[in-house]
Amino acid sequence: MEILVEKAKNGDRKSLMVIIEKYKFLIIKLASTYHIPSYEFEDLVQQGYLSVIKAVNLYTLGRNTFDGYCINSIKTNFNALLKGKVKHYREVPNSDPISKSTAEEYNFTLEDEVIAYEEVKRLYCALEKLEISERSIVERFYFINDTLKEIACDSSQSYNNLLRAKSKALKKLRKYI
Repeated sequence: MEILVEKAKNGDRKSLMVIIEKYKFLIIKLASTYHIPSYEFEDLVQQGYLSVIKAVNLYTLGRNTFDGYCINSIKTNFNALLKGKVKHYREVPNSDPISKSTAEEYNFTLEDEVIAYEEVKRLYCALEKLEISERSIVERFYFINDTLKEIACDSSQSYNNLLRAKSKALKKLRKYI
């Protein structure tokens, strides 16, 4: 992984794409757990991809493992995004941060945003390839945040059948992506 990160830091786009691929499903899972005002699911997934790109650029080679650093970076950036939105909606009189972050500032480039957008497009293309019933389960579970129990109550399928169908759909998504 260190070799891939080093190549990505030196501008190798393929290495960066391999790293993004590794964290894609974690990003999707984490994005489905956050409800941030004025952000759609796709926006959160895109922010997750940007977090991986940021982690690659800010990671110091040889320090700890990149895997732990990247996962922490994704979670931290989602939390910071949520915190920023909550602060915006609360009308806090003094919105200055209490202390500056220890992380360096990183400005996302247009290329970073294009990469994240392309990944979201690929996800939606893969979703289109699923059967209607599988797509419905995935959309309700991850986008609408219904539980499998709620989906089972609304449909004629049992909880266990839905669990198997969801697992099968996720395997297909991995294959298509």
